[in-house]
Amino acid sequence: MKEYTFIRTGGDKKHIEAMSLKKAIKKYDGKPDDHDNNVLIVWTSKKGTISNQIIRLPYVSRKERKGRL
Repeated sequence: MKEYTFIRTGGDKKHIEAMSLKKAIKKYDGKPDDHDNNVLIVWTSKKGTISNQIIRLPYVSRKERKGRL
């Protein structure tokens, strides 16, 4: 399991353990507060490289965006 850290603009941090980024985002289930519509995700891979990604809130998966594939 990898540990994903979700950091909001206000400095709030939330740690989630999951097998993949997709599953971690589902567990996070963040709702936008006021004007805060982005969240930074930081994690460490198996090889030890630190990665990060910014996602928009509320997160809509590809399956929901495209409809039935």
